[in-house]
Amino acid sequence: MSRLKLIAFVVKTRISRPLLIITLIMLFYGVMSGAYLYANHIELPPSEVAQERTMAVIYSAIVIFLASLQGGVTVIKSDRDYLFTLPISRGSLALSLYIGQMVLSGLLAIAWLGWYFPFIDVPLGYAVVDMVLFVLLLTSLTASIAELQAKRRVAVAAALAAWSISALFRNPVSPSGVFDGYYLAGTATLAILSLGLTSYVATRLGRAPLLYGYSSVVSEGRGQVASSALSFAGVRGLRAELRMKLNTLTITGRVGGFGAGGSRYFTRTVSVRKFMGYMSLAAAAYLAVGVALMATGLVPQRLTPQGPGNGVLFGLLFVPAIAVEAFFIGSSASQVGNERPWLAFTAADPGAYMWLGALSWSLVVLLASLPFAAAYLTLWLMGLREAINMVPQLLLVGPAFSLLSYAASAYMAVSPQVRSEGFMPGQVRARGLVITFIIIVPFALISAAMASLSVSVYSGLASLLVAAPFMALRGFWRSASRRIVEAGYV
Repeated sequence: MSRLKLIAFVVKTRISRPLLIITLIMLFYGVMSGAYLYANHIELPPSEVAQERTMAVIYSAIVIFLASLQGGVTVIKSDRDYLFTLPISRGSLALSLYIGQMVLSGLLAIAWLGWYFPFIDVPLGYAVVDMVLFVLLLTSLTASIAELQAKRRVAVAAALAAWSISALFRNPVSPSGVFDGYYLAGTATLAILSLGLTSYVATRLGRAPLLYGYSSVVSEGRGQVASSALSFAGVRGLRAELRMKLNTLTITGRVGGFGAGGSRYFTRTVSVRKFMGYMSLAAAAYLAVGVALMATGLVPQRLTPQGPGNGVLFGLLFVPAIAVEAFFIGSSASQVGNERPWLAFTAADPGAYMWLGALSWSLVVLLASLPFAAAYLTLWLMGLREAINMVPQLLLVGPAFSLLSYAASAYMAVSPQVRSEGFMPGQVRARGLVITFIIIVPFALISAAMASLSVSVYSGLASLLVAAPFMALRGFWRSASRRIVEAGYV
């Protein structure tokens, strides 16, 4: 088998044809739009360049965080069932697996980040080199970080995001430093990180075990709620479901990558009370950072045109809000993917079961967002004027779009059901982009909410108006329950 055929085979096992076409279109768009802007020497006013640089640093930090948090596919079950039995060299195998990973994750960096370079006056030579390095970085991150346990993965993802966003605090040695004008230092930092991770991933892929050495059930391990922790005495049917879903939260992701177990899903069930404790600690840490920045004078009390510290203030307000909302919107698919519909549908009407699941999920999102809303409110009371604008976003937009994401995940069967064998099933499909598009809307709403509190409140109320019809249509949820069963949920 030639290398090109081998690469094409690996890519087809990772990504569906429609999603591959969409990826190539986005890649073409990113390259051509950047080339057009450079060729025509399109420049923005200096004030707008400064704003775009701030957004580029924030955006790149978010992309790095999400790529690190998600993990990758790397080696999957079908590789060992067929690919590893072929008479091919380890070098060809490692190359094909890496390119498959690149198509799945790294290439999208060109579409998401590539068009920023012309707007922020990055020289063309640096732009080309840094774009290649970003592709390698995201590819290698998604492949390597999957080896870590969930808690360590979150810690590493947060550390990388903080390192990236430190460019706003005049740190030239940052992976995102090139976006803020630190061309040489930023490129050197990005090169060391990208090439180092790529070398590590290539070595691990070349030594991937040929046989399985994995025995596991997906939801085993720490973090699972003990059966005695939640009592269902005296409640049945939908009341029992409501009690369960208002007291427990399911978190799903991918673990493994190079090892004998390959890439597989993990799922952890955490009590809502315990999860709110984690959120409270994170909100307290965020509040401490905000207070420290205010005390040192690094952030102004409000955004002003071309004012000093605007980038730091925007990042301080924008990043935590969008991180919280993106987490819950993305986690909506996990709540659907862990359902066992046949067990539930024998005891309750399928439509009512799904409807109540969506309602309870939006309530859990509202409760879990309260600590960060309180942190923003505290910063506002201390004099940070725009901090109050984030509260309606967290308490209105977040729950509303989490409900929309839950509805889309169920109706379109966006993610495969997480089953006991735990292996990564099937290809990544184009319908998964629906959740991405849902997440993009809060990005725009939070950016607009910086203007005034009234804009934030109106956008929050509009989000509720969009989500409300889904709760009024019981037939929609009955159809969604039928669709996930038809999609293979058992």
